[in-house]
Amino acid sequence: MRKLHLFLLLLPSLSFSQSPTVGGIAAAPDDWLLGQGQKWHYRTDPATDPVALSARTPNRAEEGVIERAKEIIKKSSAKSLMLMNGSEVVWSGYREPANASSFFLSFSVGKTVTSMAIGQAICAGKLSLQDKAESWVPEIAGTDLGRATVQQLLKMSGGTSAINHDSSIMSRTQERDMRTGKISFVDILQTPSISKAKQSFFGVKSKPGEVFDYHSTDPLLLGVILNRATGTIYAKWTEEMVLKPAGLKYQAIIGQDHFGYGQSDGNVRMKLEDWGRFALWIKNAESGTGCFSDYVRDASKTQIKNSLKREGKSFDGYGYLIWTENNRQQDSYWAVGYGGQRLAWNHKNKRILVAFSNLEDYMDDVYVLYRDWAALPD
Repeated sequence: MRKLHLFLLLLPSLSFSQSPTVGGIAAAPDDWLLGQGQKWHYRTDPATDPVALSARTPNRAEEGVIERAKEIIKKSSAKSLMLMNGSEVVWSGYREPANASSFFLSFSVGKTVTSMAIGQAICAGKLSLQDKAESWVPEIAGTDLGRATVQQLLKMSGGTSAINHDSSIMSRTQERDMRTGKISFVDILQTPSISKAKQSFFGVKSKPGEVFDYHSTDPLLLGVILNRATGTIYAKWTEEMVLKPAGLKYQAIIGQDHFGYGQSDGNVRMKLEDWGRFALWIKNAESGTGCFSDYVRDASKTQIKNSLKREGKSFDGYGYLIWTENNRQQDSYWAVGYGGQRLAWNHKNKRILVAFSNLEDYMDDVYVLYRDWAALPD
């Protein structure tokens, strides 16, 4: 942890588009993890009828797992952990300076928020999985990226690749210009190096749908598509069709540029309790009926193999902006964020894990913890 404290002194010189590391490990300093967003970011209203979560005392079978969760909070960089069984919060814990009033930044957990917003748009008849990106974003018509379909973008198989070490795509200049309102995410996506397909050593271009390649381009483009297809901004659609249906009790903060295009690759801030409500909403949809439940079931199963293992080395598969086939529990599916942010579900029961952290150096402990939590009887 000393390395992380020293790192914080250097934080002002860093760009958000190129995320920090400590000893080569993904880091999420408190200034980012627990911040309040930017003044131009979107602030939601809470749901009119928030979903009730009830706290209960753990039973004997659960006590051993919870003791290990307490040790993780004590010894790791975890800032919060929550173990749920359906709407029951069996245990939650925080590490200073985080507390129940803190807003936790999603990082790439926000990609899963985007996936749910896309699913709602599909079920509302606003777009389809087979729509090509260029049909909604003519600014990239004729490019390799423009030929990718919504489904291919959801599977991170649009054919392009990351620019930076952390899977982000903006240069420092672009990131600065975006923050000052000179350019939008649409302008960034038009950059030739971003919209051009990845090429092999022999000059062969990747085709959309062929290879899973995790990076920010595909979810950012999906955010732009949502603006165009729904006739409203990403943040407003996400508020009305995802966060309010999830029954949030408190305000959420959604990142966006100055033109109303969402930072849909991962910039949502919510209190831990509301992250639990969001996770519960997904789980309830997965076990439900109808169009959106069908979408969630598809989203939470492997749609493409993680063959490259450039990112997500603990996962063998990927659904629709959701990681699958964790090496500790094949049946689980996960929302994963830079620096140790995790939401975890499984297909057999409603046991859920929520975690937010500073440093992604203890994730195997989290995977084992969730494996054992999910294995407990209801």
